[in-house]
Amino acid sequence: MASSHCVWIALVLPLMTADIGVYGRAVNSPAFVSHLTRTADEASGSTLRTDASRRWRRGMAESHRERCAELAAPWLENAQRAPEVNATVLQLRVRPFSRGASQGLVFPGKPLFNFVRRVYHCCQEGLSCRSVKGIQGRLRGDTDVEFLLTKEILSLTVMRAEIHLQLNNPQHLDIRPVLPFMAKRNLPTRYSLWSRGNTLELRVDLLFLFQSLQEAAGGARRGPGLMNMRRVVFSSRGDPPGEKPAPHALQDTDGDVWGDGVDDMLPATELGLVLDCSRAGSGVSCRTGDVHLSHTPFLAVYYR
Repeated sequence: MASSHCVWIALVLPLMTADIGVYGRAVNSPAFVSHLTRTADEASGSTLRTDASRRWRRGMAESHRERCAELAAPWLENAQRAPEVNATVLQLRVRPFSRGASQGLVFPGKPLFNFVRRVYHCCQEGLSCRSVKGIQGRLRGDTDVEFLLTKEILSLTVMRAEIHLQLNNPQHLDIRPVLPFMAKRNLPTRYSLWSRGNTLELRVDLLFLFQSLQEAAGGARRGPGLMNMRRVVFSSRGDPPGEKPAPHALQDTDGDVWGDGVDDMLPATELGLVLDCSRAGSGVSCRTGDVHLSHTPFLAVYYR
């Protein structure tokens, strides 16, 4: 039995020695060291990629919160009068949608879709939650924008109404909006703006316009309020009664009706919006600075 036991040990020891020798050679081989180095580098690279991914997600979350905060940002105010030179004047025309009109409602563009989507996502996250309707504008030339309103829009309890403009601003000029109608009555033009690269997003408060249109529509429904509606004339220079309204005025025009009866009539209106461009406090030409609309404007109406 003892002899058998010694043979067993003798057989085992060479095997162990051989295994240890092979292992030792593997550790000292250049291929194995290279493998360990690659493994360490890959682990380090994976960690860096994970950290970068976390920073990217954190940056996206912060940017998203900022974009949501923009929806509820307080208005800035511009109490200056419309400049006589270097300004660009946009003509905004608002008229009721008529079923018999040759051109119907306008399909929403991408900026309007993106805005409504942002409102929806911010509401889902509880950052800013309000009911909103968008009204896509239609360009008539380079500076004339037309909006069609339905009965539904003017039947809402409107809490906030604003026009959204996206402007190409390659020279990063300072741009301030002026509503002559407000300025001539010593009332400020309320607005907000954000710059991203060469693009400037500008919003201008038009709540007064919707309130006036709703008042006119209410007068029409009460009938015979047509003469009362004709008095809803907002001149850009405060024209006295009987005087011809100034250009770029918000005023009623004939020929736009919602239905077949006189009680359904609502005047179309026009409103001038002046864009004042400057650099370091000195006025410059918006056109020379290549400031122009990059997308067709739209209206956003918040309601309850």
